[in-house]
Amino acid sequence: MKVLALVMLLVFCAVPLASWADAAGSVKQSVADAGNKFCPVSGDKVSGKDFIEHNGKRYGLCCKQCTGKFKKNPEKYLMAMVNQELTGKPVESHDHHMH
Repeated sequence: MKVLALVMLLVFCAVPLASWADAAGSVKQSVADAGNKFCPVSGDKVSGKDFIEHNGKRYGLCCKQCTGKFKKNPEKYLMAMVNQELTGKPVESHDHHMH
Protein backbone atom coordinates (compact mmCIF):
# COMPACT_ATOMS: atom_id res chain seq x y z
CA MET A 1 0.00 0.00 0.00
CA LYS A 2 2.85 2.37 0.83
CA VAL A 3 4.43 1.63 -2.55
CA LEU A 4 1.17 2.45 -4.33
CA ALA A 5 0.83 5.71 -2.42
CA LEU A 6 4.43 6.62 -3.25
CA VAL A 7 3.91 5.85 -6.97
CA MET A 8 0.74 7.95 -7.06
CA LEU A 9 2.51 10.82 -5.33
CA LEU A 10 5.34 10.68 -7.89
CA VAL A 11 2.88 10.61 -10.79
CA PHE A 12 0.94 13.62 -9.49
CA CYS A 13 4.14 15.54 -8.86
CA ALA A 14 5.69 14.61 -12.21
CA VAL A 15 2.76 15.81 -14.34
CA PRO A 16 2.89 19.45 -13.22
CA LEU A 17 6.70 19.43 -13.41
CA ALA A 18 6.62 18.10 -16.97
CA SER A 19 4.03 20.71 -17.97
CA TRP A 20 6.10 23.45 -16.38
CA ALA A 21 9.27 22.26 -18.15
CA ASP A 22 7.48 22.26 -21.51
CA ALA A 23 6.19 25.78 -20.93
CA ALA A 24 9.63 27.02 -19.88
CA GLY A 25 11.28 25.36 -22.87
CA SER A 26 8.87 26.88 -25.34
CA VAL A 27 9.53 30.47 -24.25
CA LYS A 28 11.51 32.20 -26.98
CA GLN A 29 14.37 34.44 -26.11
CA SER A 30 13.86 37.91 -27.46
CA VAL A 31 16.07 38.98 -30.32
CA ALA A 32 17.02 42.63 -30.70
CA ASP A 33 16.72 44.21 -34.12
CA ALA A 34 20.11 45.55 -35.24
CA GLY A 35 18.41 48.26 -37.31
CA ASN A 36 21.00 48.10 -40.08
CA LYS A 37 20.20 49.91 -43.33
CA PHE A 38 22.73 48.06 -45.48
CA CYS A 39 23.17 44.35 -46.09
CA PRO A 40 26.29 43.09 -44.29
CA VAL A 41 27.17 40.85 -47.26
CA SER A 42 26.47 42.89 -50.41
CA GLY A 43 26.36 46.45 -49.08
CA ASP A 44 22.99 46.98 -50.81
CA LYS A 45 19.99 48.38 -48.94
CA VAL A 46 18.14 45.82 -46.83
CA SER A 47 14.95 44.39 -48.30
CA GLY A 48 12.89 44.55 -45.11
CA LYS A 49 11.82 40.94 -45.57
CA ASP A 50 15.11 39.00 -45.39
CA PHE A 51 16.83 38.64 -42.01
CA ILE A 52 19.38 36.56 -40.15
CA GLU A 53 19.94 36.18 -36.42
CA HIS A 54 23.42 36.26 -34.92
CA ASN A 55 24.43 36.59 -31.26
CA GLY A 56 20.99 37.75 -30.16
CA LYS A 57 20.55 40.36 -32.90
CA ARG A 58 18.50 40.30 -36.08
CA TYR A 59 20.26 41.76 -39.11
CA GLY A 60 18.52 42.81 -42.30
CA LEU A 61 19.76 41.38 -45.58
CA CYS A 62 19.12 42.47 -49.16
CA CYS A 63 18.08 38.95 -50.25
CA LYS A 64 17.96 35.30 -49.20
CA GLN A 65 21.14 34.49 -51.14
CA CYS A 66 23.20 36.49 -48.61
CA THR A 67 22.24 34.16 -45.76
CA GLY A 68 24.76 31.43 -46.62
CA LYS A 69 27.67 33.82 -47.09
CA PHE A 70 26.88 35.58 -43.81
CA LYS A 71 26.79 32.28 -41.91
CA LYS A 72 30.25 31.32 -43.22
CA ASN A 73 31.98 34.42 -41.82
CA PRO A 74 29.63 36.69 -39.83
CA GLU A 75 32.36 38.77 -38.18
CA LYS A 76 33.85 39.74 -41.55
CA TYR A 77 30.50 40.96 -42.83
CA LEU A 78 29.49 42.69 -39.60
CA MET A 79 32.71 44.73 -39.58
CA ALA A 80 32.13 45.79 -43.18
CA MET A 81 28.50 46.65 -42.38
CA VAL A 82 29.43 48.78 -39.38
CA ASN A 83 31.94 50.71 -41.50
CA GLN A 84 29.33 51.28 -44.19
CA GLU A 85 26.68 52.30 -41.66
CA LEU A 86 29.07 54.89 -40.19
CA THR A 87 30.41 56.29 -43.46
CA GLY A 88 27.52 55.62 -45.86
CA LYS A 89 30.05 54.27 -48.37
CA PRO A 90 30.21 50.62 -49.44
CA VAL A 91 33.30 48.80 -48.26
CA GLU A 92 35.35 46.89 -50.84
CA SER A 93 35.29 43.70 -48.76
CA HIS A 94 31.56 43.22 -49.44
CA ASP A 95 30.67 40.35 -51.75
CA HIS A 96 28.64 41.92 -54.51
CA HIS A 97 26.46 39.63 -56.56
CA MET A 98 23.76 39.79 -59.15
CA HIS A 99 20.18 39.72 -57.85
